[in-house]
Amino acid sequence: MKLVTPDGRTLLEDASFSLAPGELVLLVGPSGSGKSTLINVLSGLLGDDGSAWQVAGQLRENDRLYDLSTEICDIGGLVIQGNALFDDLTAAQNLGIAIDHGGAPDTNLSARLANLLQDIRPDHNVASLSGGQRQRVAIARTLLAQRPLLLLDEPNSSLDRYAARQLGALVKNLCRDMGKPALIVAHHFDDLLPLADRVLVLDPVKARLLELPPDRQKVEAALLAIGKASDSRQVALDSPPTPDDREASPWLDHMQQRGVGRWFVNYMREYFWILCGSPLTVLYVLCGALIVGFVTMWFGFNYDLLGDYMRSFVHDEALMGIGFIEATIVVPLICCILMVARNNAIITADIGNRVYSSQFRAMRNLHIPGQTYLVTAILLNVVIGALLLIILSIGVASWSSYLTWKFLFPDQPFELWQEHFFRIFVQRPEILLRNIGWVLLKTLLSTVLATLFAIQAGLGQKRSVIEINYAIARSIVFGVSITLLIQASIAILQF
Repeated sequence: MKLVTPDGRTLLEDASFSLAPGELVLLVGPSGSGKSTLINVLSGLLGDDGSAWQVAGQLRENDRLYDLSTEICDIGGLVIQGNALFDDLTAAQNLGIAIDHGGAPDTNLSARLANLLQDIRPDHNVASLSGGQRQRVAIARTLLAQRPLLLLDEPNSSLDRYAARQLGALVKNLCRDMGKPALIVAHHFDDLLPLADRVLVLDPVKARLLELPPDRQKVEAALLAIGKASDSRQVALDSPPTPDDREASPWLDHMQQRGVGRWFVNYMREYFWILCGSPLTVLYVLCGALIVGFVTMWFGFNYDLLGDYMRSFVHDEALMGIGFIEATIVVPLICCILMVARNNAIITADIGNRVYSSQFRAMRNLHIPGQTYLVTAILLNVVIGALLLIILSIGVASWSSYLTWKFLFPDQPFELWQEHFFRIFVQRPEILLRNIGWVLLKTLLSTVLATLFAIQAGLGQKRSVIEINYAIARSIVFGVSITLLIQASIAILQF
């Protein structure tokens, strides 16, 4: 195998290694030597950010031969550093989405995973789990992808001493029981050595893989020769699962495959609530409509240039004009600005967090079309929300206008306001239909384009929380600017 970085640095040259069933192999080396890059090759995730890596060589898995220079090889199920759990799903749903896209596990695998998760409630949100519990959920989810190779990237980096011991025992037992090889990237490797069958040392100086026995002195000597040393922790074997534990586990009920469509429905429901269905969102937009109704009516009639006589003289025509402009121009503009400013921030923050926490990479490794689910659900809900909130906003603004008008003209009946406020639409239905089309066009075009920018801003590479914050700011500024530009341009065409 040959592996060259996008900037031309050779990480590996003429390197080769093999993994046997049930074998546990450690991959160690200095920071930045390419350990994670190598497992990204084996999991099919190298270059998923658009970077131009150069990979050459061949990989054989049973009777299948991969040409790494032309083919993506995803034989490895990857437990990503930091776990990359889907934090909007429960523990059971994190497994369920993998099952539905990868196939139902056999009875033995279900029993093993149920034992693995026996102290975790399936309905708990993963954000409430401890570090060790999150790690086990991530391992179980990866095993459900049923790949021939298990890959773990720094699995013990955030665990305390006791949890690290349990994790090491767990991986060793799974490898042994399932006959599945595991390759573990470990910076703190010392106490994993008693569990390992072999150690691969990645030497970035000579661009080679050095195979060593799991001997501490030999491994440290090799690393010292490269110029780096590693910290260490101690890991011990755990006891294997018992049949009684397997039968009693509530997790077995969650090991059945169901239709993948339910996950799209799940994301549709989730984003409907976030983007348009929550009471706070509706109240936020309708408050804007309430203010618009008051302002247009109050300042339409109540200013110094109009005395009482003139106000009565122009009343009917002014009321018709206010109703027309309010429904076709002002309410759609304010409603879209409020929706875009709020939703663009939410969308970019949500997607940016998923990028930063490697959730999309985990989905790709599990063959879950996560971006398709999320982007489609977001766009559909933005359209649905825009239509619903525009209709509600026009109604609320009209009601607010009536209350303001009644305050200005307390002796006039409701029928007079109703007759003139909607007069142009009632007398000329063709104007009503034409302006409904214009309102729909500028509403949908501005919200959809602004949303697409928010999605693009969120999907960009995120290396820190600061980059997420900058992306949110750009999303709001550009989203509102797009909305203003489209609303103004179409309003000119409208008249």
